[in-house]
Amino acid sequence: MSPAAIDLDDDDPVVAEYDVFITPELEEKAYLLQYLNRSKDQPYNYRKQMQPMEMRIKENAGFIEVDVPLNVHYNYNRVKGVGWGEALRKAKDDNQTAFGVASGFERVNVTRGGGAAGRPGRSPANHGGLDMEDDIDDYLRRFDDANEKGHVLNKQTLGGQILKDEPGMPKYMLGTFRGNELHLTRLDGIVQMRPQFHHIDAMAQQEIVARRRERDAADAPKASEPRAVQMQVKSADGENVEQDSTKKFLRAAHEEKWTKLRYHDEDSPEAYALYNEKLFVEDTKSAPKLRSSMNNEEYLDAISAPRIDPSDKVGKKRPLTRKQMHAADESDESDDSDEGPLDPSSDPHMMDVDQDGARTVAKGA
Repeated sequence: MSPAAIDLDDDDPVVAEYDVFITPELEEKAYLLQYLNRSKDQPYNYRKQMQPMEMRIKENAGFIEVDVPLNVHYNYNRVKGVGWGEALRKAKDDNQTAFGVASGFERVNVTRGGGAAGRPGRSPANHGGLDMEDDIDDYLRRFDDANEKGHVLNKQTLGGQILKDEPGMPKYMLGTFRGNELHLTRLDGIVQMRPQFHHIDAMAQQEIVARRRERDAADAPKASEPRAVQMQVKSADGENVEQDSTKKFLRAAHEEKWTKLRYHDEDSPEAYALYNEKLFVEDTKSAPKLRSSMNNEEYLDAISAPRIDPSDKVGKKRPLTRKQMHAADESDESDDSDEGPLDPSSDPHMMDVDQDGARTVAKGA
């Protein structure tokens, strides 16, 4: 491979320079929501008639969910939509309003008699006793009315877990431009929003509840009998510790209640007001200056491949001494002595770098 020339007059000039400012830490939390299954030309906003219906967060457990509307009149399976909508409605009647890992895989216990635990039993006419197919046929005949009354799945839930800052991991910031200024605001976390299949979980849960009610209705109540209980004590190895940590995490997620958030569309006056107020340094002239903790050589070492000294058995990175840099200069000059003095600025294969008073000539590799 021939040496790569470093052309100082290439076709990639500097076209703009920006003064960089870091905004003060926000009192509120700033999260970046990434919709991985949504193209950028189809955002969830008012202009596309896809403005989120509700947003909620479990800040301690670290989960965010967003409900976005579904168009039930275009490419929509009404039969499945009614079935899933009814499953969610009945689960809500049983005090089960959430599913999935964000709620600790919550399950509502159904007591004998048909009601949820701690609640009076419901009549079979409201749960399970009425033929599900008759319900669906009735709702399909008056679909628009059923949709308005909550019998149809007309929303999609997107959710994800907050990836927060961790030591040693990259720090993400939100950048905003104003003229020749770039203002950076630290993000508290990133959330990758994916579809949540709560309606599938609700349908499965309703099937379990229905089978349990049928079994309880067929079996007479049995008197409790004493039974032997075998105790086991497991060693605290890595697997058990991990399982215990997972159980604690799911329990905490289950116990924490959802906090509803107020959503403002990106084109709303409230959104623009917060944008101008929170994401810029107000007084740039009195802003403190950032000082680099590296000198030029340390910076080049940080972004370059390590220099290995063959005589060093340990293989540590060693910076070039002034004597080595001077010897490299003389070696390069002796190679070109037949051609006379060389002006590095006129040769595309050479580049001068001034560094702490020392002159270094780097040759393209």
